[in-house]
Amino acid sequence: MALRRELIASVDAWAPTGTFKFDGSTSDLALQLYLRSQDGDEIAPLIFSSIPDTVTSRLNEVNVAFEDLDGFAQRAVLWDSGFAMTLDGDVKQIWTLNGLSMAEIALTLDEYEATNCTAFKCTQPDGTAGFNNNLCTGTEIFRGVKCVVEEHEQSNRGLAMWSVGGESTMIPEIELVKHTWKDGEDYKVYAVHTLDVTSERSYGGCPTTETYGYLNIPCYGTDDVPANELTVPAPSDWVTSWAQSFAANTDGGSSTGSSTNPNAKVSDSSASSEDDSTGTSVVLLGGSVGGALCLLLIIVLVALFVVARRRRKESESEDRGSPKAFGHAELVSPDPTHWDDQRTTVSTHTRPTVDDSLPRSGSTVPLSEYSWSNGGTNYSGTSYQPGSAVRSNEGNFRFAGQSVATRSSKTQETDRLSAPAPAVSSMVYNESTRTFGSKGAPPAYEEALRTWEAKELVAPLERIRGLGPVNALRVLALDSNVDRRRLPLDQVLIEQQLPMTTLQADSFIGRYNGQQVLLKRLAPSPNVNVAAVEEMAFEIQQRAHVRHPNLVHLIGAGWTSVHDLGMVVEFLPQGSLRTYLDRNQSSFRAWTTQKTVITGGIARALAYLHAQDYMHHDICAKNVLLTDKLEAKLASCGSTETSPFAATIENSRQDLWIAPEVLNGAPYSPAADIYSFGVLLTELDTCEMPYFDARLKSGDAVEISKIVALVKEGRLRPSFSAECPEFIRQLGEACCQQDPENRLTAQQIVQLLEGK
Repeated sequence: MALRRELIASVDAWAPTGTFKFDGSTSDLALQLYLRSQDGDEIAPLIFSSIPDTVTSRLNEVNVAFEDLDGFAQRAVLWDSGFAMTLDGDVKQIWTLNGLSMAEIALTLDEYEATNCTAFKCTQPDGTAGFNNNLCTGTEIFRGVKCVVEEHEQSNRGLAMWSVGGESTMIPEIELVKHTWKDGEDYKVYAVHTLDVTSERSYGGCPTTETYGYLNIPCYGTDDVPANELTVPAPSDWVTSWAQSFAANTDGGSSTGSSTNPNAKVSDSSASSEDDSTGTSVVLLGGSVGGALCLLLIIVLVALFVVARRRRKESESEDRGSPKAFGHAELVSPDPTHWDDQRTTVSTHTRPTVDDSLPRSGSTVPLSEYSWSNGGTNYSGTSYQPGSAVRSNEGNFRFAGQSVATRSSKTQETDRLSAPAPAVSSMVYNESTRTFGSKGAPPAYEEALRTWEAKELVAPLERIRGLGPVNALRVLALDSNVDRRRLPLDQVLIEQQLPMTTLQADSFIGRYNGQQVLLKRLAPSPNVNVAAVEEMAFEIQQRAHVRHPNLVHLIGAGWTSVHDLGMVVEFLPQGSLRTYLDRNQSSFRAWTTQKTVITGGIARALAYLHAQDYMHHDICAKNVLLTDKLEAKLASCGSTETSPFAATIENSRQDLWIAPEVLNGAPYSPAADIYSFGVLLTELDTCEMPYFDARLKSGDAVEISKIVALVKEGRLRPSFSAECPEFIRQLGEACCQQDPENRLTAQQIVQLLEGK
């Protein structure tokens, strides 16, 4: 077995630097194995009858054999190359989807819940929470998975197929488990487990005593995914360098060694006496006296090492929870925040119609005096009875699938010449039944939400704007989420340049690794365009920290100087939702199931972004792209800023989607995105631009400035068609409330749509 050696980050230029927290939110198992190796932990080497050719070739390039590596490096190279062991000891391949690395395939809590699955919440010894799957079908979990496992036979073990949790001293024992069950239909889900399955608790609930959780990653089987969608994960350079360091410290299989070689393997005294004739023993200078002194020196050194290690362990125990620093550049692991504890419950009340002298485009929205504000409900946790579908788990069941109750009465007609009458029946959004009704009960799980501990905030992203081009690129280079996506832009095969939409950047359709992509890069210029560099660097940084099935995926970014910064994203040939509506007005006017699917995709993306403290700032049909299956993806991810950098021109058409409080100068908030979402619903319903029917008595279109003025005052909203389903109309009106605190949250919208 190769001698295990200490790798010091400050000496080896390739070694990862920064801080890293292994808590189940990241699948960078290679880095966790490396850190445990550096902390002096030990693990047995792997013994295989056959090493995958991909791994052998990778190691041959750096002149090292698999058996030369210690147990940590062996497991890291296997994982980083896309391989893991089954419970029977066979090595099976793992592919990723959409060009991800193996460090990016974990399904975070927010991504898991976005699939409509529910989770058990368990308390870990340090007080943090771990989660494992509760109610979840194979169909639902596949909405979020990012990996594909080579098919193999295996009996079901009755374990959780998804979980997050863990702590910094955990050594991942990576195993593949096949989950099969029948629930009306047959389901099959493969999963990567990081705890020895004999130590895992059985599926269902939490352990009776507090223990740390672990990371389980659900994956497809190869029978369920077309071969052309599989991606061989790109190997990490630092893992290859780690493996190469073992080649520099092994004797290459030679039977002889030199006593002056600092890397020579030192045997114990008894072995030395037995093997003198082979020349492998260490020469003890000075005869027996020198030998005794040397032995004494070894004992002293070992004692010092034991004391130092014990002190380090004690220090780690005292400071557990604080990640260790290895250098100046921070390694940011995906650690999305949890759903916001506060949930808005909405009430829509009667409101006056627009004055007869003003244009009419749909109904106006009132200021509500009776709506529940964020977290402002007044009732005790015992004043309601959850539906039978609700299962409790230590008082912390996150979502409850409940039946849909009767909707409120239809919109009442308003006589424009009479006293104002209700345009929509008085209705309260009832979160426990996920419906609108005239008698809304408090949300069934509102009290449970109050018991959640404060969410752990993601460290704020390094500021980029205002730093200047060179410093902006330095920030990108030090961001691990960006760095792992660095790629040479000259490897993108250009197929077509798109029409210019901005003077700052050019866009091209091309191919990268066999996938059709969109390349966006700085427009050629003899001078450095400071604003353009900072803006693109900012967009790359923001995109690199989020990922969701309903967001356009950032594949990578590249640059060699401030003149050639560019990024590569997935390309969706269907184009924008706005273009699709314009082309298909005659056949797409009726509200169909497809429109509901599109609406749900946008809502899920918003719910995910808001959970990460992101705001989109520009929700409208032109910024929604469609897949070949007409599934929606937001073209951009927005940012965490409350004051968007690129402000719209006053009285521009884009103002038609902006919330009234923002038009009046208030900071941007997630509620402003919800308002824009409500306006987008009218686009999807009518296939027209907002306020397309706003006309003066003369029949002329109303100027944008006049529309904006009425929106600011709460006297005008875009209209829905007469054929629009009542539920969609009410959903749009609830999103477009004048008071931002009375609007739905994105998660409530998702629950409503998925409950229909």
